[in-house]
Amino acid sequence: MRGRGVRPWVALAVLLPAAAPGTARAATLAELAGWCAPGTGRDQLCDTYLQVILDGLASTDPVTNGGNRVCVPAGADRAEIIRVVRAYAAESSAAEQTAAIDGVGAALRTCLSRAT
Repeated sequence: MRGRGVRPWVALAVLLPAAAPGTARAATLAELAGWCAPGTGRDQLCDTYLQVILDGLASTDPVTNGGNRVCVPAGADRAEIIRVVRAYAAESSAAEQTAAIDGVGAALRTCLSRAT
């Protein structure tokens, strides 16, 4: 992962729509995978969402991490994380209905369990 943190205002801009009433909602795993696809021009959106999700997954609060606690080392290769998440989304029949944080957590847990 990159050695920089997410600016608080960027994280707020990403998460605020999910908390707003009405038609606003959190991103799905399929949406995140699409934003992270090569050549979409949405690299910053992908990077920001992914960093906020990784920060949430590292939290010890099960409300924040959806019960899917995963700690990604600071030096982890972001491109590899994106590859794992996109592959998991492509294999999932429910990527359109799965919240991005839940999908990323499941993808990383699956990847880590295969590595051990």
